[in-house]
Amino acid sequence: MIAQPRHLYLFTLEIVPLEVGKVYGELPLHCTLMHRFWSVLSSAEMSGAVRALFDATPPLPLVAYKHALLGPKQMAVSLLKPTKEMEALNMALYQLLNNLGVEYTAPQWVGKGHVFHVTEREDARLEVGGKHMGMAAYLIEVENKQRLVRAKFGFNG
Repeated sequence: MIAQPRHLYLFTLEIVPLEVGKVYGELPLHCTLMHRFWSVLSSAEMSGAVRALFDATPPLPLVAYKHALLGPKQMAVSLLKPTKEMEALNMALYQLLNNLGVEYTAPQWVGKGHVFHVTEREDARLEVGGKHMGMAAYLIEVENKQRLVRAKFGFNG
């Protein structure tokens, strides 16, 4: 029996618009919605499985409330004030992915362990008190430390 290829994905919320089909070495400002996970589903299958969830999502206000260092690499981030809507989207996506049989690379950072944040870049960060309207999510595939934008989901809810 031939093993199915596995894909390494993550979902992000838009801060800076990304171009579908473009490969990034490092993503511009974004909010990680779902940390990296493995799946046997193709990007088209994964997109089809989550599209209805994102179609029903209204635009999300993303408000930075504190700068901090996060994770084992102590990355500089802007922590976002979680809202009921953000948490509901995160948990709905988590449950949907669980039902699809994905394998998380860091289970402690998904579901209830998720921390909404925007990783700072050398030339950009979300300022404390700054408000950004999240209008879309992206499916990103990671391969050889490159990030390929597979799909964009506009929020229509």
